Amino acid sequence: MSKHSGGGQRRIKSVDNAFRIISALHDQEGSGVTALANRVDMSKGSVHTYLSTLKSQGVVTENDGEYRLGLHLLELGEFAKRQNPVYQCAQDPLEEIATETGELARLVVKEQGYGVYLSKAEGENAIETTIQPGQREYLHCTSQGKAILAHLSEADVHDIVEEHGLPARTEDTITDIDELFDDLETIRDRGVAFSRSEVTRGMRCVASPVHAPDGNVVAAIGVCGPMSRLQGDRFRDEIPELVKNAANIVEINIQMRHNS
Repeated sequence: MSKHSGGGQRRIKSVDNAFRIISALHDQEGSGVTALANRVDMSKGSVHTYLSTLKSQGVVTENDGEYRLGLHLLELGEFAKRQNPVYQCAQDPLEEIATETGELARLVVKEQGYGVYLSKAEGENAIETTIQPGQREYLHCTSQGKAILAHLSEADVHDIVEEHGLPARTEDTITDIDELFDDLETIRDRGVAFSRSEVTRGMRCVASPVHAPDGNVVAAIGVCGPMSRLQGDRFRDEIPELVKNAANIVEINIQMRHNS
């Protein structure tokens, strides 16, 4: 059975339902059939049928009636990550900037209007974070996300905001579209984006966009750390230069890979 979605695109309802179940298992870190059926608003019989099918494909596992995501998804996720050309070109610069700053370095790509954390590297003083590769975040509230938004067309930014909104993560998150566009203009002028407690209180980040050979922005690379260490000249000048240099190296790597 299929259905139409916005924009005239056809979607298969059973596939939508399967991914709703997978997402619910992710959010709940495992579940029984009854709780899962309540979560996704489907009958227990239908959910059990989906789970049995997903289990046969290694997508979920089951132990004493408790269903969890299967490690086959890890295999697929690792493959998706490693085949991404930006990931392949950014690993060495990401490690180098993490070592040089001693902080947490992250690589983010845009997918379906979100920022997706593709990779991270940890310096000796890196903050602990629960964010893992593959996790999605709104683009308007992170330095990496804003570095990407700043190099999209105004129409594309409006489309993303219309679809995902500008939800507040903290009291410092930009939630007004005019203020966002002002910030994006500043980011384009200086070549780096800053985030000041806009996702996590007390954390600051600096990021620079990564462009493909055709000029389109494909990713952003950034450094994050506590406000106590990212302040003054280090936050305004030193780390931004390191981040811009790392992004430039990634762009050169992409260009050389493209030419080979």
